Amino acid sequence: MAARDHGLRLTRWARAHPAAVAAVLYAALSVVFVGQGLVPGRTLSSSDGLWTMTPWSSSRPPEVKPLGANFELADAVAVFQPFFEYTRSALADIPLWNPHIMGGRPFLANAQSAIFSPFSLPAYALPLSKALAVMAALKLFVAAFGTYLLGRALRMRFGGALLAGVVFAFGTFFVVWLAWPLTNIFPLIPWLLLLTELVIRRPDPLPVAGLAGLVALQFFGGHPETSFHVMFATVAYFAFRVLLDWRRGGRRQAALIPRTVAFAAALALGTAVAALTLLPLLELLAASADYERRLDSAPSFAPSRFLGALFLNDYWGRPTQTPIAAFVSNRGYYAGGITLMLAAAALIGRPTITRIAVASFGLFCLALALGFEPLARTVVELPGFRTAHNGRLVIFLLFALALLAGWGLDDLSRRNLPARVRRRLALAAAVIFCVPIGWMLVAGTIDLGRVRPALEVAWGFGDPPSATSPIEAAGVAPIVRMNALLQWLPLAGAALALIAIRVGVVSSARRRLPVAAFVALATAVLVVDLFRANMGFNPAIPIEHAEQPTTGAIRYLQSRSPNRFVGLGKPGAIQPLGPDVAMRYGLHDARGYDYPVERRFDRLWREAVGPRGDVIPPTTVALPTARALRTLSLLSVADVVQDPARPPLRLPGLRLAYSGPDARVYRNTRALPRVFLVDRQRPVDGEEAALAAVSGSGVDTRRVAVVEGRLPGLPEDRGAPVSTGDPGPARLIAYERERVVARAITRRPALLVLTDVHYPGWNAWVDGRSVPLERVDYLLRGLLLSPGSHTVELRYQPATWRVGWIVSLLGVVGLACLALAGLRGHRALGRASR
Repeated sequence: MAARDHGLRLTRWARAHPAAVAAVLYAALSVVFVGQGLVPGRTLSSSDGLWTMTPWSSSRPPEVKPLGANFELADAVAVFQPFFEYTRSALADIPLWNPHIMGGRPFLANAQSAIFSPFSLPAYALPLSKALAVMAALKLFVAAFGTYLLGRALRMRFGGALLAGVVFAFGTFFVVWLAWPLTNIFPLIPWLLLLTELVIRRPDPLPVAGLAGLVALQFFGGHPETSFHVMFATVAYFAFRVLLDWRRGGRRQAALIPRTVAFAAALALGTAVAALTLLPLLELLAASADYERRLDSAPSFAPSRFLGALFLNDYWGRPTQTPIAAFVSNRGYYAGGITLMLAAAALIGRPTITRIAVASFGLFCLALALGFEPLARTVVELPGFRTAHNGRLVIFLLFALALLAGWGLDDLSRRNLPARVRRRLALAAAVIFCVPIGWMLVAGTIDLGRVRPALEVAWGFGDPPSATSPIEAAGVAPIVRMNALLQWLPLAGAALALIAIRVGVVSSARRRLPVAAFVALATAVLVVDLFRANMGFNPAIPIEHAEQPTTGAIRYLQSRSPNRFVGLGKPGAIQPLGPDVAMRYGLHDARGYDYPVERRFDRLWREAVGPRGDVIPPTTVALPTARALRTLSLLSVADVVQDPARPPLRLPGLRLAYSGPDARVYRNTRALPRVFLVDRQRPVDGEEAALAAVSGSGVDTRRVAVVEGRLPGLPEDRGAPVSTGDPGPARLIAYERERVVARAITRRPALLVLTDVHYPGWNAWVDGRSVPLERVDYLLRGLLLSPGSHTVELRYQPATWRVGWIVSLLGVVGLACLALAGLRGHRALGRASR
């Protein structure tokens, strides 16, 4: 009896608190989906792929696959995880500068560091091995719950809104980007639209403050292109709702001006709050060549040949098994068979203007992502779209399908559907079920002889045979494709059966499936479908496989810090001690994988160091050529790392310094010291001439500084030998993240050169007196010294950071005042209503 009473109380509580029930369900699903990374001894990472890289390849554990558990997560391992560790090591300071890659570059300003994103917080409070799973679970939960709340605001029933949240958060396109900064922003899409809806309904201070806060959070997310797309969608939704109210006329039409003002104020206030990241980013963009280069390049689109992944998620394999085509991010369209059927039901059952608009926007984003003409040609000429990777707009197709599926489930939950509508719904579901079968029949890829091995892969959860060559891949492809079909048939078949039973096609009206049972079963089928499709893409691996040791080669490089090194490997192959990975070991790599790239560094690397062509980015690869090594010497690249399995390097100036099973390291005897003095200058006419001078062999940059404007008091180099002797010694006293201290003794007027990239925000003091910092040798820092003993200090103090945090602070104060005013008004309204 007590148990029955407890059950009744729980049922009553659940009916009274549907949002809490949804939150609990989403939390449980999120933990189940990625919680294996929280199991003791495991982590949600694919960093076991680093065992394929020099200096760890020779000691790769036998259980670790070549390229790791999922090679498609290489960016997350090599870039974002080191960024998290670097930020954590700097706290409680905010790391503004990164001296470990590319000759030094801004860190906060790169945006991808996502220092202020709420989804980054676990990485600062927990061991990274556990934080990764917590971060992923938070992203899934926030996306799902936000979609649920938006669905309820759009008058969906509990079941429809619940299902919509599952589709959006656990759909393939969301899951494959889970380890990237994009999914710091994706989860905020439904929340932005929800707050926009609330501002439209009642433009009071509280929803305006909420929308402003969300605008700031999405800017903090760390992916400016996605921020642009998300803000475009938010403005588009507001414009649609305004037009809808204008069409309805009356009081709603009269309220459009205050609503528009409130919406614009929220966007402006949110942008102000995010100024501490936006202003440094804009400064870096202005100092880079990325924007101009993208304007000059052809727009990028997702391959349209993968559109069939809407139906067959594994048709091209998966990276954790045997991929037939690389990069699921190019084909992550899968949202579940039942999702497609319910979305069709929403448009057939009640084709309202809102539903048609949502479907149209989803198709618009898909067409733009795939580059369909003439739409794509027109839109990509608009500001923002021309320089963005518009393939990521597929997230809005997934979001549109989620909302439509929620409405479709609601429609099928109603009791009064006309018979003709029920027949159309059943027919549409049957057509959707048959599409992949017809597609594979036409393509000739149905191979009944491969059903048994394909069935073992599909539902025995086995792996297809591995393929290491195109010939082997051709033999494995039929199994992989039949596996995809065998996944579709039972899951989409179950969805078709549920819909057919619910609409009474295969049962009488009296024996129709009850609403509660239909909603529960439909949601269960969707969860099984999406978990089968996407669970495991973000693998949980043993922690001992995720962490690589400090080898002899790394210890040698650490002993040489802060001198830089570079890994030389074959273009297109895995590079030794790859870019950004060295950050984990406190090393300084001349290469780097980070955007945007400072203009002169980018130009120098493209011209003299990296491979020609569309290597993205070129700063990740250094060629083993004499010219490349000569140019790298300018950046104090004192050591070169090579795979010991490769033929030994034979370049002028290289001397073998370390040889072991892990790596071969050469000392570059011609590398410039990290700090040194010169007593002569060679003025050249502009940037082009400076680049030619430092990348050629005609200037000894150890003795002469190449300048683009004459420096006072420093003799000019005429090209003839001058036996004036060494101008004096210089050495580093401190080389910190945003502070460098050097001491020099000059025998005559000289120029102190620091082989770090010259960048706005670096200020210099000599013996406590502020002095101007010069750009020398095309991209390095230099400052003039008079004869004598000097202490030189350089600090990174960018004005964009100082102005940015002041504006952000004012924005936060304004947002807080707005929220307090809204809360007071809300309480006063509550008291009046009582």
